[in-house]
Amino acid sequence: MNKQDFLKALRTELERRKVSHIEDIMADYEEHFTHGKERGKSEEEISEKLGTPSVIAKSYETETLITQVKNPQEGFKPRLALDVIGRLIMIAPFNFIVLFIPGIVIFSLMIAGWSCVMALVGAGLGVMGFTPVIALGLSGFWPWLAGLSTGLGVIGMGVTTGIVMFWITKYILLGLISYLQWNLKFVSSARS
Repeated sequence: MNKQDFLKALRTELERRKVSHIEDIMADYEEHFTHGKERGKSEEEISEKLGTPSVIAKSYETETLITQVKNPQEGFKPRLALDVIGRLIMIAPFNFIVLFIPGIVIFSLMIAGWSCVMALVGAGLGVMGFTPVIALGLSGFWPWLAGLSTGLGVIGMGVTTGIVMFWITKYILLGLISYLQWNLKFVSSARS
């Protein structure tokens, strides 16, 4: 593919994927062709070494999504974070192999943590639901107060655990995205 066809296809892919900073990206790829020509390479050799415009555009689209995930003003969006992780793993498949077993372990621990949250909140609600039965059966204020306090305490532990699990989940996902982003830059720089 010659320079003109490559750049036209790249621009089309970037626009289709709604990538930000298209003009800067196009200028960078113009520069790749200029440097390649200075080294005596043909336009076809340069475009072949750069890769296909669709893959390049997909990696820039992923970079745009990474920026959205890491933007504190937009808030943390777990679904978008998981989408970005999936894209990065597909772009650099070696990551899938390297991260598979640790990923399963971390994912299992996160599932276990969230299960504890649900169990604690459910148990607290169960105790609170059973509190009127305790009050009727034992006919006293103190057993009722003990049941209510226990229920509220267990729910409080569940909510606290939920807050901790939210932050753990958020930072695990952001850390994974940062690693994959670094790896993507490493793979991209090795190509050029």
